Amino acid sequence: MLLTEDQYEKLPDHVRRSIEVIDNHVVFLHSGSPEHSRVARRLADIIERSRPVDRCVEVSTDVDMHFRQRRRDVEGNWLSFRRPDVTVHRCLERGSKLTSRDALAVIEIVSPGSEHTDTVQKVAEYAREQIPVYLVVTLDEKLYVKVVREYRLDWSGLAYQLVAAHEDELELNVPFPVSAVFGELDRR
Repeated sequence: MLLTEDQYEKLPDHVRRSIEVIDNHVVFLHSGSPEHSRVARRLADIIERSRPVDRCVEVSTDVDMHFRQRRRDVEGNWLSFRRPDVTVHRCLERGSKLTSRDALAVIEIVSPGSEHTDTVQKVAEYAREQIPVYLVVTLDEKLYVKVVREYRLDWSGLAYQLVAAHEDELELNVPFPVSAVFGELDRR
């Protein structure tokens, strides 16, 4: 199914929340588990508390991030966006759309059986969009955080390089220092 930006804007909210769009092609989503949601929310909270006070940085969850590097069709139309679980981005004016140019880091939470999209497709898409940091949080069979893979953009080839596989604790220094023990993310 093909969808233009005008058509997307006219959809009811409950339909919009159930899809992403890549090159005008609709990608249907399934909602995550309560554990998936808990990890995303807690990680976003930890990142929010770690933001530097001297930089205008925001943290969003489940917000459309419109791609800006995508190709246009013959009429000059296109629509591509993903809805990362967590996005760290430059501050936006109220009412502005989040774009990949604003993103400093994107984070996807991956449940068992859904790895392909987040570890293959989105790795290529987010790199093409020049997002500096991509984190993939992998949950184990019991839906506890197993590992966080940290990818950084190699600007020379516009591809990601795996720089760390964090186990038990997440320690980041880009886009700013963040520290989180896995137990803080997934405990009840």
